[in-house]
Formats: sequence, structure tokens, C-alpha cells
Amino acid sequence: MSMSVYIPSTAIPSYSVVQKPLTPSLSSLPVEIQEEVESHLDSSARQALFEALITVTHHGEPIDSPILKLHLLLHKIPSKYQQALARSDVSLRTFALNQLKLWESRQLAQVVEEAKLFELLRLVDDPAVFGFLREKIQQAPVLKQKLLHWVERSKTEEVQAIAANALTILVKSGVQFNGENLRGIRVAGADLSFGVFDSAQLQGADLRNVHFHNSWLREANLSEAQMAGVQFGEWLSLQEESEVYSCVYSPDGKTFAFGLGNGEISVYATSNWEKIHTLQGHTEPVMSVVYSPNGQQIASGNADNTVRLWDAQTGSLAHTLQGHTNSVVSVVYSPSGQQIASASSDMTVRLWDAQTGEPGPTLQGHNSSVRSVVYSPSGQQIASISWDKAVRLWDAQTGAPGPTLQGHTSSVWSVAYSPSGQQIASGSWDNTVRLWDAQTGAPGPTLQGHTESVMSVVYSPSGQQIASGSDDHTVRLWNTQTGEPGPTLQGHTGRVSSVVYSPSGQQIASSSEDHTVRLWDAQTGVPGPTLRGHTYAISSVVYSPSGQQIASGSEGHTVRLWDAQTRATGPILQRHTSPVSSVVYSPSGQQIASGSEDHTVRLWDAHTGAPGPILRGHTASVWSVAYSPSGQQIASGSQDKKMRLWDAHTGAPGPILRGHTYAVRSVAYSPSGQQIASGSVDKTVRLWDAQTGAPGPTLLGHTHPVYSVVYSPSGQQIASGSRDRTVRLWDAQTGAPGPTLQGHTDRVWSVAYSPSGQQIASGSVDKTVRLWDAQTGTPGPTLLGHTHSVYSVAYSPSGQQLASSGEDQTVRLWGVASGQCLSVLRGFHGRVNSVAWETTSSGTYLVTGCDDKSVRVWQVIAEKDRHQVRLCWSSMPDRLTVLNTFIQDVQGLSCVNKKLLTQRGAAVECVFQRS
Repeated sequence: MSMSVYIPSTAIPSYSVVQKPLTPSLSSLPVEIQEEVESHLDSSARQALFEALITVTHHGEPIDSPILKLHLLLHKIPSKYQQALARSDVSLRTFALNQLKLWESRQLAQVVEEAKLFELLRLVDDPAVFGFLREKIQQAPVLKQKLLHWVERSKTEEVQAIAANALTILVKSGVQFNGENLRGIRVAGADLSFGVFDSAQLQGADLRNVHFHNSWLREANLSEAQMAGVQFGEWLSLQEESEVYSCVYSPDGKTFAFGLGNGEISVYATSNWEKIHTLQGHTEPVMSVVYSPNGQQIASGNADNTVRLWDAQTGSLAHTLQGHTNSVVSVVYSPSGQQIASASSDMTVRLWDAQTGEPGPTLQGHNSSVRSVVYSPSGQQIASISWDKAVRLWDAQTGAPGPTLQGHTSSVWSVAYSPSGQQIASGSWDNTVRLWDAQTGAPGPTLQGHTESVMSVVYSPSGQQIASGSDDHTVRLWNTQTGEPGPTLQGHTGRVSSVVYSPSGQQIASSSEDHTVRLWDAQTGVPGPTLRGHTYAISSVVYSPSGQQIASGSEGHTVRLWDAQTRATGPILQRHTSPVSSVVYSPSGQQIASGSEDHTVRLWDAHTGAPGPILRGHTASVWSVAYSPSGQQIASGSQDKKMRLWDAHTGAPGPILRGHTYAVRSVAYSPSGQQIASGSVDKTVRLWDAQTGAPGPTLLGHTHPVYSVVYSPSGQQIASGSRDRTVRLWDAQTGAPGPTLQGHTDRVWSVAYSPSGQQIASGSVDKTVRLWDAQTGTPGPTLLGHTHSVYSVAYSPSGQQLASSGEDQTVRLWGVASGQCLSVLRGFHGRVNSVAWETTSSGTYLVTGCDDKSVRVWQVIAEKDRHQVRLCWSSMPDRLTVLNTFIQDVQGLSCVNKKLLTQRGAAVECVFQRS
């Protein structure tokens, strides 16, 4: 079968009714038998079974027929596995793309009418496919209009399925729907994941079974919409008054418990996520909480030196186990549930009768704090680890010591038994994972590859693979028999605190101090969704027994719940992969440049958001970007101590300016374009020739790092802001120092001149914006309102308004003359590092760069006594945003989803957000 033949209408039997297969298949079996078969297959065996079911043969020889493969996939494979298999099949992905390429632009609009072809596109969900469609939509506006026409027709005609397909293609191709009138559209089943619907009008729309994973719905109006079966990809958060140290599902998945820093344990019913118990009694943080194997009991280990046992049904305290003389950091039930082992900072492991609470043997031998204890699968043996670098084995019945596993050269942080119980894996601060024979203690392979401490180690359910998480920000996979390394899972930007396999073994979840949970394919290491929303380091991640849900607990007093099965992919948009530190408009207003901690500068069309060149060359975070006055050149300053010059149209690199001895935090062009100023962590401001890169004067005077540098509009003066809490003024020609502006009580992050040059604004970690006379340095008004550090300040082109942004995740607009706050812009998911203005014939605009990796452009609309800010375009959202989304009288929205939306800021009454 040629890979570039159009699918004729007769090639594939109709899919509207599932045909009875002619031969037995997995999906033809009763559900309970399917599940029993699946439960006895490890991941590789299951994949092999599925591949066998979709293999097409001719005279006994396998042939590559994507059309028949698609038919077999749809009719022989359970629906929950179809998309994963289609995505993993190269021939299906290639076939889908080739089918699209056969259609000319004027015909592509008909894809949504071809149910078979669109089903193929939906299943493979390939970035290349939707990247192709995005390119065609940009090239042929008529294609976009035809797809939009189907969406519009759905309001009055019975074309809902086609309209849903059309809207899916538009969203996945990067089309945004800010402020659009979508009232009454009927698009049930559409995949609108990562869609941008800021202030969209969706009243009365049929949105049943729509996927809104990571969608931006800020201030959208969903009143009276039909929303039964809607999926958001995440569930509500469980907010507490203290840090979350440990979380666990009950064995039957019906309840969920977690231990808190205030000594309490919270227990929730997973059916509706209502709290059913608050277990009180501990006086210090609960370091470990665990259910008994039968789910009838909860055990908790505490920093108050005790273990407490609770009745899981009633929440009543059954026993307090006393004997440890220091914090209990780990508790675990034996597989039979008859015994409990507890590990403590008092260097011992203690055993207890789980029914009576009576003490059993005390296991002594470690000479430093015991960090963790685990039972072997048979329950006959216990392994414990300590800061003393050793893994110790014990007889679980008598407490008699067994082998001591020595070899690590630093503290051991994690230990796990293989599912067979024959092998033990341990992870250490010495950057290694070591394997051991669980019976004899004989050392096996040492797994080397991590470059920092190994914090977590876990076996796959099949026992064939180990995953390890490390301080080096990676998860590594290993073969348990040979110790050979498998894929390295890269993406986290902070310590990986916990790694866990899904019950099926198909997926891995990892949590990190970078505030994210990442999902990975356990076989290939291919990254899946990144779950964002925590604002603090994540200490624990766990799957529900069904594998359908993930829970993560954070130091920010929050447990977040996620859909583990989400397969949503976003539009094919170029975007930063780390926080955006600096944004700036070109002098013409046609282009935007953004610098990021991902080491790149990216260029964007200021009106549409279409990506331009990516400027690569820096080897560390880019902290500042600036356009030359002519708009022909861009300068960037980086953590790598260098400034780089670039051609603003092509992105071609120019000179590299070297001289600073520490990170360059700020760069600015003089109004003439002849000179560049740079501020650095080395406490200096340096001047440079903008054409040749030759160094000029070095301005000395700051006693701490310089974070911001800017020229006055006349070019005669330079202002610099520093960690030394001052703003200093300098003569731009000679470098001679002028006045020093004192008044801030903490470091100054940002400095800006008014367009007239008469005033200076500065933003500080002290949460204030201060105004100053630019000639004399005399202090003017102090603008109060931010609740955390101010990172950026910028005057509007008219000089009548000032914008400030900061760590409180807001942008504030101020009247310069009055000093009054005119508007507060919310909806960001991280600190807003940079803000810049532009005024064109069509209006006044702001661009923002944020820790949530976004670049966003907003229109500022002055309406009498208020200023409204509306989103024009955004780089792809990375989490659900529903701030001030109007959900009055929505139909069919589940109780849990309604709680989720209201938690995230949705409104049941219409609220005008002054943003």
C-alpha cells in the first residue's frame, strides 16, 4: 500500500457502527476478562500483544498497510489504548501527514467532513500534522475562514461533529479566540486543549465532553453552557494550613490521606474530595503516613518521636506507639498488615504489632539517623538506610541483623526491593545507584551516570527496570539485570524529589523542586505532559490504585490532583522552555524580542504572535534584551558574562562584548545608537561602542551587583539600580558620577526614565515603586500596592501612565500625576519579570514576560475612570486559567469540576475584573 494514496470512501468500512470482528480479539472479551489478562502482562508483553492484534499479513507475510491497520486498531483494541498505540506507530503518523499533503489548501477545509481521515488525525495527534495545518492556515486565510464558518454554522445547523473537528484543528494550529463571539456554538467532543479564549463569549454553547487541558479561559463567559463530561486535565486542589510531607491513597482508592507540618492528618473521600477526617494528636510535623494493606488502619510517623495508629473508617486514635527518642521519619506496614516498622533519627528501627500497638524488637546497628525502612515483598526481611552510608538487612520476625550492604561512599537516601524480592536497589549522595542480592547482600552492578545525589529509586512493576531521580535535575532508567543505562529523562530544572511508576508500569511520574510534576513514557523515556500549578517545591507524588489519577504534595500547603491519562498536546508554537526574563518592543512596534533562562532570544511578530528567528549562542540565562534606536540591531546580556549583538531581521550574530567578570544583568542603547551600557553582578556599569564592540569607560561606585541600567531620552545621563538599594546617576559621555538616589530599603531591580526625561521610576524588592526628579535626585511619590518584589517598571509612551510588575504575579498600572493605581492585571502563573509599552494607530499595548515561560501582548483601553486590559495574543499556555470566568447556570458540570473552577478564580456572578 503506497503511503501517499488518498483514502477513498470505500477503502475503510464505516466507523459509525463498530463491526463484530471476524476473529477473537482482546476487545471482544468481557471487560472483567480483559482486565484480568492485562493485569498479568507487563508493559512490553502488552505492547507485543497489541502489535500482534493490529499486524496485517498477506500470505503469512506482514505488510505495512496503514488503512487496514487503522481499521484493526479501531475495532480490535480497547479505546483507552488506541491513541497511545497510534502515536507510537511511525507508519500511521507518516500516513496521516502524507494524506494531508495530497490535499491542496482549498481542499484542506474539507478534512473536517471526512470522518475517517479526521479520526486518523485525532488518534495520531502528531505535532508534525498540526504544524503542517498551522502553516497552511497562515498561508491561506481562506482556509481559516472556512473552518470558522463550520463553527458558526453549528449554532443553527446540525453540523456539530464537523464543527467540533474544525475548532479542534484551529486550536491545535495555534489560532486564538480572544474576545470572540462564540455564543451558542455546538462543538461537543472537541479537543480545545491549550486553546486561548480570553474574554470569549461562550454563553449557551454545547461543550459536552470537550477537553480543556491547559486552556486559557480568563474572563470567558460560559453562562448556561452545556458542560457535562468536560475534562480539564486536573482536579481541584486540597488546601491546608501547613506544609504537606507525605500523601497516600487507600488500597481501594476510595480515600486519600496526607500528613502535615502542623501535626495533623487530613483524610478525604475521593468520590467528591470532601474532607471526612482531621486526625489530631501529634504535636510536630507528620513525616510519614501510610494505610495498612487492608485499608482499615492508618499509621503516621511524627517529629514528636511517636507513631500513631488510627481507625481509617472513624478517624479515631487507636494506639500511640512510644519508644523512639527522636523524630520518626518513616513508617511502613508489612505485606500481611500484621506488623509495622518505624525508622527514626534516633538511629534505630522499631517493630510493632499493628493490631495491639505492642512493641516488638528494636533494630540497632546504624550509627546515624535512619532515613527509610522497607519490607521485602515476602515480609520476611526488612531493609533500612541511614546517613552512615550503609544499607542494613534484618529478620522481620526476630529483628536479628542480616548482611550489612557497604559500598556507598556517602549517605544513602532511598532503597527499594525488586517485585520478586531477589534484589535491592539503593540511591546515594555519592551520585550512584547500587544493586545488591537481597539474600546474601552480595553487591551487583553499580549504576553510574548521575552527576549529583540520587534522591529517589524505584522498580517498575515488572521488575525489569529501575528509575532514579537526582539532584542533577534528571530521571535515569536502568536495566535491573545488567545495570545498563536506558533513557535519561531531561526537562526538570530543579532537584527531582520523587519518582514513581504507574500501576500498569507504562508511565513514570517525577516531582521536583522546580514546582512541576512531569510524566514520561516508561519504555522510551519520551516526555508526556508537564503538570504545573504548584508554587513551591513538591515533596511527594503518588498514583491512585487505578492509575487514573496522580496526587502531588507541596511545601506550599497544597495537594494537587491531576488526570494521569491526559494525552493532550498543544499547538505547534515556538515558545521559551524556561522563564522569560526580558521583553522589549522594536522601535517600529512591529517586532518583539524576548530573552529567557533557556539561553535564547526569540523574536515575535508584535501583532500576530507569529514566531521569528531564534537567536542562539549564549551558554546561560539571558537576563536582558534591547533594540538599537534604528531597530537594526539587538543586544543581549547573559549569565555567561557576555553581551551579544544580533541582526534584528535575520538573527545573524554580530560582535561579542567581553569584559564583565560576572553575569550581565542589564543592557541599554544610547538614544543615538552609538553606545551601549551594561550593568553587571560585578558591581560595574560598562560603556561600549555599539558598532565595533570596543570598550569605553567603566563606571565604578556601586557596592553590590547592578541589576538595571538605562539612558535618559536626551542621552546625556545614565541611571543604574543596584542591590546596594540605590539608584545612581552618571554622565553618559564621561562616566562621571552624579546624584545617588537613596530611599529604597532593599535591592533595586528596575529603573526607567519618563519620556520627557524629567522623572525616574525605580522598582524594588521592598515592594514599592519610587519616583524621583531626574535632575536633582529629589524623591517624589512612593507607589504602594504590590505585595512582593517589583521586578520591572516602564512608562507609557505618553508618560501619563506607569506599569510595574513583580513577584506577586500582577501588573499594575499607575497614574503618574496622581500616583493612583488605575488597574491590576492578573492571570499570570509566576512572577512577571518584564513589561514594555507600545502605542500604534490601533491603540496602546503592553508586552509581558513571565516565569510561566509566556510572552503575552495586551491592549490597554481607557474607559472614563477605569483602564481595561485585554489579551491580544499569548505564547502557548502551560496550565488551566479560569480567573473571573463566568460559570453561572452552566449545565451538567460535575461537582468536582465546579469546585476546581471556583478554586481557580471562576465566578458564579458576573464580576468586572479591573485588568
